[in-house]
Amino acid sequence: METVADQVCASCGNPRQAYGRYCLFCGDVLSEPKLKVAVSPQKGAAPRAQATSPEPEPVEYGGFWRRTWAGIIDVVLEATAALVVTYVIDKVLNHVGPMLGYEPWMSKMAAGFSYILVLSIIAWLYCAFSESSPHQATIGKRIMGLRVVNADGSKISFGEATVRHFMKFLSLFTAGVGFMMAGWTKRHQALHDIPCNCSVVRVPEEKVFSLFSH
Repeated sequence: METVADQVCASCGNPRQAYGRYCLFCGDVLSEPKLKVAVSPQKGAAPRAQATSPEPEPVEYGGFWRRTWAGIIDVVLEATAALVVTYVIDKVLNHVGPMLGYEPWMSKMAAGFSYILVLSIIAWLYCAFSESSPHQATIGKRIMGLRVVNADGSKISFGEATVRHFMKFLSLFTAGVGFMMAGWTKRHQALHDIPCNCSVVRVPEEKVFSLFSH
């Protein structure tokens, strides 16, 4: 029976785990070995070299400021969409409210509360559907050349995108420190990226345009 030497992380020297592309000890991307040597138990047998798949492209993570600008674009889009929906709700309440015996100020207050609810729902669905789509990114991230991936580099599911979105409230309630973690963690992960082991990575410049062509 032949055995093949296990790969170790070039950064910290720890052995590679059985899954994923990232070192669980230091967070660096593990590169595939260019050559694997098979050791035969037969005496005098020469080691055989086995060709493997080419080494994957190095991953460049999205930095804090690039992610910040992407977030600002998305918040503006979400707030604008919620404002339009709330405007329609306000007009409906202005006509229906008097018929139901509501005072004008009650209709305005109801419209104000509805804005918060509508914004929350729109933001959740927008982020979850966008980041679990083939684009793997919201409009803001696509403009800034970013996408969200899981530990093995593939797209995240709708459930993972949902967990990631609502974990943003934890990043916010830590006085914004959860968002700022993207500036110093190994894989530039913010606090809300960690539960699902997600990362935000840069898209190669030659592929950025293709994100808008589909």
